[in-house]
Amino acid sequence: MRIPELLLPCGDMESLETALLYGADAVYLGADGPNLRAGAAGFSGPNLDSACTLARAAGVRVYVCLNASPREQDMPLVRQGLEQAVEAGADGLIVADPGVARLAMRHAPRIPLHISTQANTRNAEALAFWRDMGAVRANLARECSAAEVAALARARDAHLPGFGLEIFVHGAQCTALSGRCQLSAHMVERAVNQPGRTASMGACAHPCRYEYRLRAVVEERKRQGHDAWEVLERWTDDADAPGQAPWTQYFAPQDLCLLWQTPWLARLGLDALKVEGRTRSSAYLAVTADAWRYALDSLAAGAFRPREALSELRHAATRPLTAGLFGADARRPIPGLDRLSPRRPPMLRVLARAGADDAWAVELKGSLDTRRSEGLTIIEPGLSRPVLPPGSFHLEHGPDSATPGLPAQMGHPGMRAVLRAAHPALRPGIFAR
Repeated sequence: MRIPELLLPCGDMESLETALLYGADAVYLGADGPNLRAGAAGFSGPNLDSACTLARAAGVRVYVCLNASPREQDMPLVRQGLEQAVEAGADGLIVADPGVARLAMRHAPRIPLHISTQANTRNAEALAFWRDMGAVRANLARECSAAEVAALARARDAHLPGFGLEIFVHGAQCTALSGRCQLSAHMVERAVNQPGRTASMGACAHPCRYEYRLRAVVEERKRQGHDAWEVLERWTDDADAPGQAPWTQYFAPQDLCLLWQTPWLARLGLDALKVEGRTRSSAYLAVTADAWRYALDSLAAGAFRPREALSELRHAATRPLTAGLFGADARRPIPGLDRLSPRRPPMLRVLARAGADDAWAVELKGSLDTRRSEGLTIIEPGLSRPVLPPGSFHLEHGPDSATPGLPAQMGHPGMRAVLRAAHPALRPGIFAR
């Protein structure tokens, strides 16, 4: 059994450093071209060179996304993105549009071509088409069930040996066909995979996660008297609106997590397991990456331990986790997570030493009240979680504050401070909660 590549998202340099520290085999990121994540800072110009150099030194591959569906006026941006990828020495290009794929084969023939999930690949003939176009790997459509993934893996082995397959195994799901949604453009003029009137492509506002109120029954014309579907609301005793139906997230699927299916996916011979989230925080990425790295490493060692990894993913999850189309019921959350310890997301990131051996410059990632602290848990790679007990650490105002060196009892996201603590697990890039 070959262990799949762990492919992690990077929206900025901090996320890249986090992915490298917490176990990525490969990362995917956007350059200047159309890459479907306008909200991410990206890696334009010299930043892409720096990213590839940093990843190469760590033995991690870099795949550059050019996976939008550009219009004719956007093609100069595509060429610009291709030029940047070539100059930076990228290890792969992720595309979805046939025109972009053709340009890539012409202008960047030495960079392996990967097909994005946006291409909605769901059958072996489509895999063969992309292989004939010069691609070496395809990310299957998000709508593929477990049976479909297995069938495509068998077809690949029989007819397309050597062609790579990958799927998304963790992160946000989408109600649209492989993310081809126009709801964002319709509601807030922020386009998903095409340019909008007032925003660049890749600027999805995620209106599927907005809260709505039901005001009509959905009924199809030729089936009068029969509801097309049923929408249920939970009523609330909210003091602000007693007895009123709440605003509800009708269209929002839960987040995906295929951790339990990892051994099966490895036996199928998938080449990569991909984590969604180029616009998510580096704190989210640290916990998610570490859990998945631990799961894959334990599988490679012959002692797969999903429960430990899953309990850690609880701290990164902001929505219920589900097996999606790989489960018997795509809406059913993974059982047992609600019985685990309370969610404790990362609260700070170590930046660098701050002079003395026990002084570390840190940036807070959440609101922190050290007076109520039960200790500081270091998020050490390998799912190791050493704890600094209360009294063994404290925060000080940073040198840029009005009161440098004085104790900081309260902190807020983005605040720079000095952590006074001594532990061998502390080093630049490490997170703690």
